[in-house]
Amino acid sequence: MRESVYSISIRSSKDRKEGLYHFVSFMIWPFGIMLLALRSWRKSWSKNIFWAFCIFFGFTFVIVENIEDAADSARYAQLLVEYSNSVLDFKSLIRSFYSESSAYVDVAQPIITYLVSIFTVNPSILFSVFAMIFGFFYSRNIWYILSNIKDDLNPLLILFIFVFALTNPIWFINGFRMWTAAQIFVYGALPFLFEGKYQKLFWSFLSIFFHFSFLTPIAILLIYILFKNRRNVYMGFFIITFFLKELDLQVVQSYLSFLPSIFQARVGGYLNVEYAESIVMARQEYNWYIILAPKALEWVIFIIVMFLFFLRREILEKQKGLINLFYFSILFFSFANILSLVPSGGRFANVGYAFMFFSFSIFLSRFPEDPGLKIITILSVPFILLYSLVAIRVGTEFFGFVTIIGNPVFAALGAESAPLITEIMSLL
Repeated sequence: MRESVYSISIRSSKDRKEGLYHFVSFMIWPFGIMLLALRSWRKSWSKNIFWAFCIFFGFTFVIVENIEDAADSARYAQLLVEYSNSVLDFKSLIRSFYSESSAYVDVAQPIITYLVSIFTVNPSILFSVFAMIFGFFYSRNIWYILSNIKDDLNPLLILFIFVFALTNPIWFINGFRMWTAAQIFVYGALPFLFEGKYQKLFWSFLSIFFHFSFLTPIAILLIYILFKNRRNVYMGFFIITFFLKELDLQVVQSYLSFLPSIFQARVGGYLNVEYAESIVMARQEYNWYIILAPKALEWVIFIIVMFLFFLRREILEKQKGLINLFYFSILFFSFANILSLVPSGGRFANVGYAFMFFSFSIFLSRFPEDPGLKIITILSVPFILLYSLVAIRVGTEFFGFVTIIGNPVFAALGAESAPLITEIMSLL
């Protein structure tokens, strides 16, 4: 026993020294040390190195005002300046929440921005704080899936976990409210579904303070808690909604008329017919691969779900925890299919992707030699790679060479860069 305790103490001391070395090295080259942390993901310090890189990413985040996707981040930066120059006090800000006159229903982001504005108008500091909050939950969600992989990672499993990470990547701090809410919701829901940890539901409910629309995911979660695993009902719902093509926006508006009046203005904006048409027009200008990538991933999900449900259900239902997560994923994705017909509602598909790929990754890690699953997953690789490449391509709009080759000191001295895609194109 003494030898066992002694060996554990030695390993713990060695682990701390190794972690300290990597944190010091991080100040020299954050991106490279982050990659080493991913390679050493079983080490206790690895997830905090990744979290630190998320903060560095926020500090070097590129705010581009001449593209549609940058609208949120540009507004956050502008709001920081407005708060700094205004006479608004904290009590007045708090009183404005959930008021029809202010339309403030997402309270976390204004509070954070206001507190930062007391000290600085530097948007790099603001986005560092955003990234610190987002990155905490992001790193924990990634390491949660890794911690539930008992064996070594194989290339196929790495790819599936990579997609899980790309469903809501760090550059989504561009839309801090929505995507931080998504990270927090997943952070609470995964351990509840997979391990039955009811106390974690607190975090899922907290997500509504970051984005009011997470009333919907919370409602879906409550439906699941109430009805449990209604496998045939959920599967039928999943198949029907997957092929659902049209839904009148006015019908959706009538269904949501029960919401308090303070939410009606925001809901009306999302369901506005003119807004819907503008979204459709904007999408027509996208390159083919941007449109195809999510559709390809949806078909991968559909085929794997069909395979697991109809051909591996007996095996799946013997997997404690995983079966709950699988059926919830089906239920959530079914609602996401409906919400995707509403302007901006398609964002919930990314949350559904996260639950789905968590389920697939765990099943794949437990049954790596299943012949049918192996064939399907190998055939899905080109489609998954397409989605991954498009997701990374989108990310290149929000970081540059400073993020990859720079360090905190270099960035603090004022080093700036254009979006990586712009810098690459200028070199060609």
